[in-house]
Amino acid sequence: MAEATPRTDAAAPTYRLLTRADIPGAQRLRELAHWNQTDRDWEHLLDFEPQGCFAAEYAGQLAGTATTTRFLPAAGAGSFGWVGMVLVDPGIRRMGIGSTLLKRCIAYLEGAGVETVRLDATPMGKKVYDQLGFADEYSLERWEGTARGTFPAASVCTVEALTAERLDGVAAWDREVFGADRMRVLAAWRADWPECAVAAYAGGRLAGYALARRGSRFQQIGPIVAASPVVAEGLLQALLHRLSGQPVIVDFVTSNAWTAELLARSGLAQQRPFIRMAKGPNRSPGNPAPILAIACPELG
Repeated sequence: MAEATPRTDAAAPTYRLLTRADIPGAQRLRELAHWNQTDRDWEHLLDFEPQGCFAAEYAGQLAGTATTTRFLPAAGAGSFGWVGMVLVDPGIRRMGIGSTLLKRCIAYLEGAGVETVRLDATPMGKKVYDQLGFADEYSLERWEGTARGTFPAASVCTVEALTAERLDGVAAWDREVFGADRMRVLAAWRADWPECAVAAYAGGRLAGYALARRGSRFQQIGPIVAASPVVAEGLLQALLHRLSGQPVIVDFVTSNAWTAELLARSGLAQQRPFIRMAKGPNRSPGNPAPILAIACPELG
């Protein structure tokens, strides 16, 4: 998100809660931005935080959106919330719509007792977030391409379907990695696309997990979390195999030194960078070391 010098128009934007009735208008904004979300993604965001998703109206139509999601803190950690889907109609920028929506998100989360506000920023949007007190955490890169149907013949682990019965074990590990409980996100995505929800096991123990979700332009792979780079690559290749021939995107954690060599073998190409940022005490940074790919910028 980025905004230039505000302009003055005869009419002013109005602000309210985003609802399911707004999804067609939100998708219009998403299409203008060339983002990847589907109607189902908006439904999930509204289900996760119905009082924390905001809309701007101007000249009788939806002109901007922003969403929040609160995550339950892990034991002994601080709470945090996520900001996403900050979209503004490009035809009416410079009216402060994006900044107003962003500030509403921050106020909502802080008013709900959230200690830390987090988001994934583009380099252009980072300039705005810097001014609001956000600090860098670590670097991300989006890579895209057509999934190849290769799959390693031998591996240190076995990759199996992530069943609903095994989700508790995955969520317990994910709390340590992500820094909070996002069971509802993992459960929603596994339920939406179970054939692309997988877990890796080595010696009968959980060694990693990966999910994917359908997108309007690409299928998005992530999160991918693994006990070792070898397992991480096995999980990535397993999903590329399942999605063979389809356009895919993956948001990689490039601050991990082991990621670069793996990316060179992925068959994908770099699209653009992101920066994970946080505002507040950040007592729940999580542990990015075992993360190959995040879930998505709007939810972490």
